[in-house]
Amino acid sequence: MNQNLLFIFLLCAAHGQAELSGLQSALQYFGLFGTADSLGISRGQCHYSFKTISLLEERRMCAPDDEHILHLNQLPPVRKPPIMIKCLQREPENETATEPRLLIMRSAKEILNLLKPVGNATKRHEPGNCVVVHFCTATSLECARVAPVVNLLPHYFPTLPIAYVDAYEFGRLNAEIGIVSLPTLMIFHQGRPLIKYDPSWKDSEKRSFARFIMRHTNVKTVDPQAIDPAIVLRSETEPLSNKPIVETDYYLGLAWAFILACLANYLRQTVFWKQLVEMVQRNWRESEETQMEMVD
Repeated sequence: MNQNLLFIFLLCAAHGQAELSGLQSALQYFGLFGTADSLGISRGQCHYSFKTISLLEERRMCAPDDEHILHLNQLPPVRKPPIMIKCLQREPENETATEPRLLIMRSAKEILNLLKPVGNATKRHEPGNCVVVHFCTATSLECARVAPVVNLLPHYFPTLPIAYVDAYEFGRLNAEIGIVSLPTLMIFHQGRPLIKYDPSWKDSEKRSFARFIMRHTNVKTVDPQAIDPAIVLRSETEPLSNKPIVETDYYLGLAWAFILACLANYLRQTVFWKQLVEMVQRNWRESEETQMEMVD
């Protein structure tokens, strides 16, 4: 009998201690109760410790459960150094006859000739043939928005080949290189795709294309003031148009036709469809019987 009473007493004591611990945690959360170690520290605030001997140590200490102020003690993420590519540049004196222009790729043979390696360089830090390729399509609204900037890139980088590839026309090339969104700017070195850039439309300045090329290559832009204003004006509309072209997408129509066919086949096998067919047949038979009775 005494053992049963002792067991009941211990059980009640454990239950009471658990409730007391939960109440204490709730009071600590709202700042109504604190231990000797946490006195003087309020939620959402930090205090400085003057007991630190070394000046290099962190003197600011916060409450350990303040999750909303943990960012005060976190260091900013370290930005990785950019991938640098060394490019062979064309001699300016050889380009005096014609002004720089955007290379429009019309066939796969032209793309291969443009990307073919020059020399024996196999690593990106060795001078090699660099080509900047702009993947886009004339029917895309976003591609039309950046068209004036892309038209000016050859004039900003006259020693660097800059080409345009219609991603809709060369679909297999997109799958091999890994183009998943448009527009995309990619830098090739000795025929190998190394870096691609998908511009963010949150940026108000779309000239980040030029900053991307200078960040990852040894090629610098010319002085923007040296570019003829007539060229800047002409680049607004050519060679790439700043207005999207509206075309009929037959593949999209076939895709919708296939989806509707599959949906019709699924509905044909449902109970609702069978009941609907039976109702129509029954009404048809009743109307025929009514017509026969009226004839008789």
